[in-house]
Amino acid sequence: MFERKLCVKLQRKLYFVYILNVLDWVCTILLISSGLFYEANPIANTFISSIGLGLLIKCIVPFALVFTVCRFMHILDFSQLKVADMVISFGLTFYLFITLDHIINFIILLQS
Repeated sequence: MFERKLCVKLQRKLYFVYILNVLDWVCTILLISSGLFYEANPIANTFISSIGLGLLIKCIVPFALVFTVCRFMHILDFSQLKVADMVISFGLTFYLFITLDHIINFIILLQS
């Protein structure tokens, strides 16, 4: 019973991480298009200029991964779910900081 509730909680967190990932991509494109910002991540810099490739790498593939993980999460035992919770919480925290950085950059952009 408790494992089921934890699975639902983790699935919600995963989908929230996915939403923040897509938001990161959209905000990055908007900030770069202003001409005042650049992509600091050298890996993302290789695909950020291509909408199609960016859509694939930042939207389609992550959604497929999140969907697959959510579908098979129920086979994990409680200790594995707790480890998954820590990993997902780290990813969520990471993307929350990235989103905060984007908000700060938009404020800077609006003031310039």
